[in-house]
Amino acid sequence: MRALWAVSFVCWSVLFAWAGSDGCALCGRAHAAAVKHPEVALLSFPSLVQDPQLTDVLHYDLTLEVVPSTQTLIGACLMRVKVLQPTLSAFRFRLRENFLITGLRLDGRPISFVRESITTVRAEFDRPYTQGEVFELRVEYQGVPVSRGFGSIDFTTRASGAVIVATLSQPFYAYTWWPAKDENTDKATLTFTLITPRDMFAVANGMLTETADLPNNRRRYRYEHTYPIVPYLVAFAATNYQSWSRTFTYNGRTMPVDFYIYPENNTAANRAAWERCIPMLQVFSDLFGEYPFIRERYGIYQFQFGGGMEHQTMSGQGGFGESLTAHELAHQWWGNMVTCATWNDIWLNEGFATYSEALWEEFRNGVSDPAALRTAMLNRRPSSLGGSVYRYDTSSVNAIFSSNFAYRKGAWVLHQLRWVLGTERFFELLARYRQRYAYSHATTADFQAVAEELWGGSMDWFFQPWVYGTGAPTYTWGWTTTRVNTKDYLLLSIRQTQQSSYGVYTMPIGLRAQIGSQSQDLRVWNSAPTQYYVIPVSGAVSNLAFDPDEWILKGGSNAETYRPGPPVIVEMNPAPGLATQPVSQIDLYFQTPVQINSAQVQLTGATQGAVSANFAYDANARRVRLTLAQPLKPDAYTVRIAPTVTATNSGLALDGEYFGQLPSGDGVPSGEATLPLRVLAANGDITGDGCVDDADLLAVLFAFGAQGARPEDANGDNSVDDADLLLVLFAFGNGC
Repeated sequence: MRALWAVSFVCWSVLFAWAGSDGCALCGRAHAAAVKHPEVALLSFPSLVQDPQLTDVLHYDLTLEVVPSTQTLIGACLMRVKVLQPTLSAFRFRLRENFLITGLRLDGRPISFVRESITTVRAEFDRPYTQGEVFELRVEYQGVPVSRGFGSIDFTTRASGAVIVATLSQPFYAYTWWPAKDENTDKATLTFTLITPRDMFAVANGMLTETADLPNNRRRYRYEHTYPIVPYLVAFAATNYQSWSRTFTYNGRTMPVDFYIYPENNTAANRAAWERCIPMLQVFSDLFGEYPFIRERYGIYQFQFGGGMEHQTMSGQGGFGESLTAHELAHQWWGNMVTCATWNDIWLNEGFATYSEALWEEFRNGVSDPAALRTAMLNRRPSSLGGSVYRYDTSSVNAIFSSNFAYRKGAWVLHQLRWVLGTERFFELLARYRQRYAYSHATTADFQAVAEELWGGSMDWFFQPWVYGTGAPTYTWGWTTTRVNTKDYLLLSIRQTQQSSYGVYTMPIGLRAQIGSQSQDLRVWNSAPTQYYVIPVSGAVSNLAFDPDEWILKGGSNAETYRPGPPVIVEMNPAPGLATQPVSQIDLYFQTPVQINSAQVQLTGATQGAVSANFAYDANARRVRLTLAQPLKPDAYTVRIAPTVTATNSGLALDGEYFGQLPSGDGVPSGEATLPLRVLAANGDITGDGCVDDADLLAVLFAFGAQGARPEDANGDNSVDDADLLLVLFAFGNGC
């Protein structure tokens, strides 16, 4: 949902300018609307004592007569509830104390009640109900409602003179106009009957199943909603609407798309603007799965709130901006079908809908437009980074609906998660999350758990700083190039310079190197306060862009002169891994001149033990050469370079960790290099004596069935088996 940032014309003008021609910026329901109807001690009323899992509301049948002349509501709500606990002797629901409860019946029997607070009523049962039983509680009430929050129920006269009555209960203000067990974790189906003056048309959730004229110039509208709905999404609006309808078809299923507009705003331009929701339905269904309420409908109605509200199946909108329409439609998946379990988790609604605005910009033409996505996200950058996406403080609507954190930073969390996982896995994450919690509720922890399934391990390194923490990284970076043994390398230093309270962020960072007339995209993982990288490139780099596609929400990105880093090993000849005889020389190359001696380089065989070699270092070539007295025999060898080797220019210690490919290192100084070199038998010569004979055959036979890197494993598959025996037999006699 959206709200104006301020009530003044000046603030609205700023908002309009920021949004461009759309006229609808990314904004929360916070700020101006939050102070419209202040509630004293906003959350002083207690939460419902019953655990939401101990009873399950199955259905609400709400009848409401709206009397604009006296701003009165006359209502009755029948709740059908299943007992989940062993016994139940009372049931709590919320209804503000300004309403007179004129009747309370349990399965048709009158019962008593106790008002526990300004908002909470305890219905006292006349007998215990046991687990599995279903009871019906009917609450009859009337009174003049008191609006709270964003305008939970307002009677307003428009400039045209027409009266409009409309509700907006989010987050916890349903109690200001109807009685319900108001828990996000308990959804129910809905029958909603509205009685209004005959010159008003009443819009509500679900499908209109009956319209009937009543005495005294009244009209009755009955709506049926067969999908589970959370109480804060139940809504109505009534005024002198003009309407029209279109259809949407997806995978052979067709539903109506209905529009209700003030007569004074019923222009071709406004109608066309709202009808943009139809191609949006196509794009979002392709990205998120079929529209969640396709058995019923989608619609937009105009109401007096300055932004919008995603009432289930029927979004209320105060304007015609394209981003607003996309935002409220996206909520039908993210917020309505899958609802945040607590208001701490509101970013699961608002961050998702805000990112969906950007996804609409990206995919509106049927294919991905990366430039449009980049622009859309930059337009949704938070103006402040110092708060948390997870809303620890839920004591006010301002705190919950933070446009900077729940909306914008929440959207950036998803954008960055897409960058981490890749686009394909990101949309698979959304699909799994949707399927698992469809028509139910979820927490941030639930969403993280689904992400971790796709990632294959803990993602605390991502969710803790970005969702639960505050701030964002600020990067200071420098680069240069070098050439070693005819190969080109990009040298990069990255420092995280954000304030220390934000901590250190772990993120992949994209780079775009200009090499001649071509560009090369690179990706590095950054996880330390200062980190250094040596990256193979296809030629000399003339320019480097840092996070060019804006995948990371940054406090800043500042270029500086390259800071020389630790030495790393960029090349070994023969290369780490498998080699065939003869190996008489091993060369190691560094990206920078080093301080090194023979004691810092060791060559060891698994069965041969330490191997002596002549050590030589060429500072100009940046090369260490080990020359062997005789070729290496078949064995699994390790070349070790001590972490005490240092760079001549920076004095930093070797960054030598080997992770399966060169260059070595994790970007942080002081790490031993352990490089594997498996020398295989040449043409079956297991013993390495130049002759394939009985000794080689016996060596294989005695080791037959052994696993691992062994000299007898002639083909290098880590198993001494028939293949090795056949290799020796076919080569038998060679060289003898």
